[in-house]
Amino acid sequence: MTSAIARPVLLLLLLGVVAPDAWARTAAEAQFFGDCPHRRYVRLHEESSPWDLHALLYAVHGVTEVELVRAADWLIDLPAPGPSLRPLGRTIDGVRHAYHRLPPWRPIERIGEFFHALQLPQLSLGDARATYTVATGGTAGPASGMVVRLSQLMDWTQHVTGDVNQLAGWPVGRRGGLVRWSTPGRLLDRLQWKMLKGFGALSVGVARTIERSVYGVERTGEVVVNLGHTRPHEETAVFLRLSQEAYRAHELWLLEHRPRLIIGTAETFRQTTHAALAHRRRRITLQDWSIVDRLPSGTAIVILTTVPMIARAPAPLKAYVVPAAWILDSSAH
Repeated sequence: MTSAIARPVLLLLLLGVVAPDAWARTAAEAQFFGDCPHRRYVRLHEESSPWDLHALLYAVHGVTEVELVRAADWLIDLPAPGPSLRPLGRTIDGVRHAYHRLPPWRPIERIGEFFHALQLPQLSLGDARATYTVATGGTAGPASGMVVRLSQLMDWTQHVTGDVNQLAGWPVGRRGGLVRWSTPGRLLDRLQWKMLKGFGALSVGVARTIERSVYGVERTGEVVVNLGHTRPHEETAVFLRLSQEAYRAHELWLLEHRPRLIIGTAETFRQTTHAALAHRRRRITLQDWSIVDRLPSGTAIVILTTVPMIARAPAPLKAYVVPAAWILDSSAH
């Protein structure tokens, strides 16, 4: 139990330590984007997290489905060393063994049927272990334990009523019963079936409503806690590497969008950071427009832009997109 709890906590601590550089793929990228402020996107619906609302809900549901007799035995056995004693469970088992040794008389059978219908050893606080399984598409019993108990008690009532009817018919010679009318029994059987189906459908509906409500709360909370969140710049930045001939071929489009582009060489980008280039940009001067004219022949031209910008670029220009590491890492080719 301790190790199962410790693993998620340790994982969260490790994520907290490495989160600032979690997006960077190389040391050069980490240095280039290191000064960019960004906040990790917070997801409230994480099925693997023990603090997820759904996980907490299922945990509470699981606790309420613990059988009371078994829980009481566990509490009694907890401070006692050695093998488990299970005093309540053993007492119930002993009573059942003794009952099955009694003569098969009708009153004894009806008493046993009554206590079997109550299902006291299986009693729990929630008493609805089938509900969530069915609501999420699984297979389980018709409904919760309580409605099954009610159905079995109705069966027991029918049997006792039949016994009384049969007993009342003996003095007048009617061995089939004083009242020979099977309609009430059939009506009660139909009522039981509708009750089981109706309660099952209601349970599934309630479970699904709770499921969707919790999901809606998580989605709403996720929007609130992530207000102002922007994607890390290493996810939105796009590098293009062009030859001077390729630059000239697309020069008109590049000049039209020059305010949204940062143009230089690989060495230029390796000596600075994204924050210095894109966050605190100075006004573009006339010299900046003609940077290509000042480069030695054969020097590759590097352009830094964004994902939305490159999405609007001409299709041939997109062919020059390269990984950031190819530009920022001096050892990359």
